[in-house]
Amino acid sequence: MSDMEPIQAFLAEVAEHLGLASLLTGDACAPYETDVMQYRGRAAAVVIPQDTQAVSTLMRLAVRHRIRLVAQGNRSGLVGGAVTDNSGKQVIVSLSRMRQVREIDPLNRTVIVEAGALLSELNRKLETHSLYFPIDIGSDPAIGGLIGANAGGSRLLKHGDVRHNLLGIEVVLADDNGTVVQLLAPLRKNNTGLDLKQLFVGTGGAFGIITAATLELQRIDQSTQSVFVALPDHATALEVLQAFEEHFGDLLCAFEVISEAALAITLRNFPMLRHPFGQSAARCYALIEIASSMPGLHALFAERTEQVLEQLYESARVVDAVLGHSSSFWPLRDNLPLAIASEGIPLSFDVAFSRSRLVAFREQAAQWLQHEHPLLQLYDFGHFADGGCHLIVLVPHAHIAQYGIARLVAVRSGIYRLVSENGGSFSAEHGVGPVNAAYYSKHTTPKVQEISRAMQQLMDPQAVLGRYRYT
Repeated sequence: MSDMEPIQAFLAEVAEHLGLASLLTGDACAPYETDVMQYRGRAAAVVIPQDTQAVSTLMRLAVRHRIRLVAQGNRSGLVGGAVTDNSGKQVIVSLSRMRQVREIDPLNRTVIVEAGALLSELNRKLETHSLYFPIDIGSDPAIGGLIGANAGGSRLLKHGDVRHNLLGIEVVLADDNGTVVQLLAPLRKNNTGLDLKQLFVGTGGAFGIITAATLELQRIDQSTQSVFVALPDHATALEVLQAFEEHFGDLLCAFEVISEAALAITLRNFPMLRHPFGQSAARCYALIEIASSMPGLHALFAERTEQVLEQLYESARVVDAVLGHSSSFWPLRDNLPLAIASEGIPLSFDVAFSRSRLVAFREQAAQWLQHEHPLLQLYDFGHFADGGCHLIVLVPHAHIAQYGIARLVAVRSGIYRLVSENGGSFSAEHGVGPVNAAYYSKHTTPKVQEISRAMQQLMDPQAVLGRYRYT
């Protein structure tokens, strides 16, 4: 039997059971073989099921023929987990047709939605009920991908990550029957045994294919105040964060820090955007947002913000500040990755620390790069309030020829070493995939790896799911 015979037999049965309209092969697979970071694979085929029963059938066939399935949402992750390898033997399962909003319960503030629905689509439908799903990130992921990565986003400080807003899931298991486990009850309190949905959060489709989810919703903010602050250095940013927490408590919704270099490259590549201060001697900036679903607080927020800023001015912890609407400031943050990518090859690191170690890591990373790789450029931004740091190391176009695979690996290894030394996480929101698998093996304790292997063997004994095995 040739290596391709099991795949051919599998695809023949997929066509028979799901129909040819659900199956793509050859050149038709191309749009699904590349993700937002330009990680590429070569798929044997792409299957696009229309409902949960079709996913169950597909799983049953994959287990019988031992074909690896890679579940895919909107391909917006950073670790390559949504595209196949280059063997041509793995099959993509695109959930793009499974976008139905099954039930909105405004009174309960919950929604049951299929895994292929995009975050933007869901929030548009919820807007008529004055509700939204409070995971705010720059890309537009599918709901299943959000769960698989346990995404957090810019407003994690107030609303938590996906795990904190997930009430239930529907998932197809990798067993002989393609068993569908229904855990969609829209309950906030449900201690009737193990909270099994948590097995599938943040594991990138390695334990089962999520087909639907029950999400807790929040009321749309009716009172907001945004402010863009120029700061003398990153350490002062944490002092400013503490001051805003002391004065606003849980009304503080977002606290994003952007380095001066990161703002400069964004403005250079997006000339339609304006520098909030025209020019500034600041080393970094903070985008701060206060929000409440209670109406009528605008004046109070503005007054209190000005009071806090006045105190910070007097203590020289703020260089400059401007109050405004969020739409004036967030494009400066959200367009940053695209701006950096336009000037070379970006190496993206989504890492996290305790607040007390965040600045030390940032300074160590800058010093290490300057000493070891002076041709590279460092841009950092991220959710300082939750300890998150999006650090991008840019290989400029002019120096790409000098940075082959070996040197790029050396850069990644050096940054992740500093992450580990500072007690941080090498993957804050995107999970484990082929891009960072080696660092999982190196920086995760042996006992945790052992338990993870055992859990995956239990959930997927035939190894038919996902890009990464916890080995």
